[in-house]
Amino acid sequence: MKAFRLAALIAVPATLLLSACAGGSSGIVGGGGGVPGQQANVRFVNGLPGTTSYDVYFQSNGSAPPSSPLITALTYGEASDFKALPTVSGNVIVQTAGQPAPSTGTAALTSCPVPQFANNTNYSIVIATANTVPNCIIFNDSNYTGSANQFRFHDASPNANAAIGTTLSFGTATAPGTPAASTFAVLSTATLGTPAVGSGGATTFPVVTPTTLGTTTSVSFAVGPFSSGVSTETASNTLDASALMLPGSTTQPNAGPPVNNNFTLPAGGSYAGASIYAINCGTGTLPAGSHCVSGVALIGVFDSH
Repeated sequence: MKAFRLAALIAVPATLLLSACAGGSSGIVGGGGGVPGQQANVRFVNGLPGTTSYDVYFQSNGSAPPSSPLITALTYGEASDFKALPTVSGNVIVQTAGQPAPSTGTAALTSCPVPQFANNTNYSIVIATANTVPNCIIFNDSNYTGSANQFRFHDASPNANAAIGTTLSFGTATAPGTPAASTFAVLSTATLGTPAVGSGGATTFPVVTPTTLGTTTSVSFAVGPFSSGVSTETASNTLDASALMLPGSTTQPNAGPPVNNNFTLPAGGSYAGASIYAINCGTGTLPAGSHCVSGVALIGVFDSH
């Protein structure tokens, strides 16, 4: 009897230890798997024009269909904060907000196969129409280098191919910016991210590297056509720095009053920079300060990673 009691006392903490090793308190979601202690940071953006909000799920390969969403009611033009996911490949499942979970067998709006996530790496996944179907346009967001004056630009607008060009130039104008009128300093170029559905199977995430601002005063982010050797360009579209949003909301902390178009990271948060996304537009209401021009709009969000 004493031996039995001793075994029971040993077994209880061992069980708790196994539970802790399984990641129950790690905050990592999405079906499990991957290497214990490793995680990727993944953001989701609603780039589907309209009034519909979406719930977003992640199912790692080999796991059961998920019953709980990562993101609920993601509105058009909104970007979530980064979510910790296991270092696995899997499917991003998008469902109209409030509809039953994939675990019930309910058909999804789309299910996007994505390559394996890497440890301590950041990703953006933009819900958009691409290859004529609801899709996920994927990016690998390189880490910021420690400077507080950097941003990441993502071309997640298939409409931009026709409206602006297959290669976009981007940079900054003096705020307030005006589409089709402001001239901007070209800082770099971008091409459309990889659509996960209908591209023959995405095997890699295209890399988005941080771009350093030439100034942090009166900043308007701008995008336009690419011309080799040209250092300035007329903006096809602009987004003033005051329109940058907090992740997971459409709150714009620098919108004022008074309006602050300086590139200013919000106080009280661990923000490293900001991401700009070119997305499709047409129907639906864009966040304040965004302009729909020829089916293309810019939105911006502060980055916690």
